[in-house]
Amino acid sequence: MKLIKNIVRTAALTGLLLSVNACNMFDLDVNTDPINPSSTTPNLLLTNAENILFANLAGGTNYAQHGFMGMISSNDDWNVPATSWNGYWNSMYANVLKDLEGVIEASVATDERAENPHYLGIAQLLKAYTYVTMVDQFGDVPFSEALKGNAETAIKFPKFDKDEEVYRACRQLVEDAIVNLNKTSGVIVEGDIVYNGDIIRWKKFANTFKLKMAMTTRLVNPAEAKSTIEALISAGELIGSGAEDFQFQFSKTVTPDNRHPWYQGTYTGGEFTYISHQMMVEMLVDGDPRFPFYFRRQTKKVLDPNNPTDKGTIPCVTTPGCTYGYLVANQNVIDAIYTNQGKTFGADERDFLAGIFGRDRSDPAGVPADGTLRTIPGVYPCGGYYDVATPGLPAANAAPGGGIHPALTHINVLYYRIEAALALGAATGDPRTLFEEAIRKHIAKVSTFGVATDLGNAVAPSSDTINQYVAKWLARYDAAPDNNARLNVVMKQMWFSSWGNATELWNAFRRTGLPTTLQEPINPVRDEPKRMPYPQQELTLNPSAAPYINVIYDRDPIFWDKN
Repeated sequence: MKLIKNIVRTAALTGLLLSVNACNMFDLDVNTDPINPSSTTPNLLLTNAENILFANLAGGTNYAQHGFMGMISSNDDWNVPATSWNGYWNSMYANVLKDLEGVIEASVATDERAENPHYLGIAQLLKAYTYVTMVDQFGDVPFSEALKGNAETAIKFPKFDKDEEVYRACRQLVEDAIVNLNKTSGVIVEGDIVYNGDIIRWKKFANTFKLKMAMTTRLVNPAEAKSTIEALISAGELIGSGAEDFQFQFSKTVTPDNRHPWYQGTYTGGEFTYISHQMMVEMLVDGDPRFPFYFRRQTKKVLDPNNPTDKGTIPCVTTPGCTYGYLVANQNVIDAIYTNQGKTFGADERDFLAGIFGRDRSDPAGVPADGTLRTIPGVYPCGGYYDVATPGLPAANAAPGGGIHPALTHINVLYYRIEAALALGAATGDPRTLFEEAIRKHIAKVSTFGVATDLGNAVAPSSDTINQYVAKWLARYDAAPDNNARLNVVMKQMWFSSWGNATELWNAFRRTGLPTTLQEPINPVRDEPKRMPYPQQELTLNPSAAPYINVIYDRDPIFWDKN
């Protein structure tokens, strides 16, 4: 990924003394370099912090979390090398958090300048969100001594603070941020590429973030979580629409390339990893209207098992234990999608199904030359192509671009409310009504984005298609015998609704153990991950990390994981 960073460098100039006997010919300020200033403004730092934060969130760890949840093949066997997150860890600290500290320092009142409370509040929220994300992924992290390498009393090897203590400090940061956002400010916030300086939306994000933290940690103190969640729902100042979603709009430009990471990995001549057969097949069986927005087929070629080259490319040809295998040749799949639903399976249907080419979960077969056959991410959320009737290979850099990363949305709020009602008995609304609303609103979010992005190709689903799909899921909800079974249905739908951002899904899975209907890895290398492994570079270079060398990611849970 190419990330363009505004780099602030301290000027270092060699003094030049000009001595003249008669008069000063030049008025030279040897301490000022206008090209390389020694300080910068909060708006530039804020832009950079937001840009890199969302590139990180949509990129590497997002792949792994999709794999943990059986949605794509990255890490779907639960094997995660410790070297995987060196760059991510370093970028979160050296870029995102360092720049946010710069915004905070530049926004606090001093003898020379007035306070900038709105910049300060936004930076505090983003700092808290970044640290909470890191805790949810890794557990204990450097916090109280972090980012002090250039301090007057430099700390080169910051200690790791306990995960629960970091959460507590971040809750206070959010409360401080709300106080600052409620202050009157004479300074208009610029450089905010998330909410464009809209303080009302930032305050709704702050309250929604509090709701997120209460839900994530609900197993630690259920009674406190219940009361906190009910108070936040009752107050009503939460993200409630797509316009208020905490999400990032990536660029469409090639240079500099700040396009969605999935776009960069798919539509610029590269190859995306395999998409889960289970997800694609079940969406087709149910008639999920989001399917053509999520996925794009590249071919209609049917591989010949009698051809040695084709045989080596056919999914699961060397792997026992597959459920789906080569879909177009799997009669069980054909029956589920077509025959059992009274539909004809003819030549057109065969051509369509041939393009649904992914992997069963943790199929350990090698990677053949099948990049032109794989189903790839579609228009939502990465700004690729809608799945049209005739599949084809996308030309490099030709898809629309302008993808999004939906980090914390009004859909997440609905799922929090459902979980709180079913698991805690909280008064957050009727869970069945909220469930229907969550399905309909997510379909609307996906289709609205897709139609606006891939103009001329994407088509909004009909109301009949949506109604039939919703009815199937409400019937499953109604058939569930108890609240835990109902929550299992809800979490499975959340699985389908989390394409593009598996962070909240993985958190929910760790605290609920749901859904229980995901395909088990065929050949798991490790046990189910409870956290990310600490980056090898941090363990090697920071002596304060020594106690964490023995932390095992598939054994040792985060403090809030009591499931």
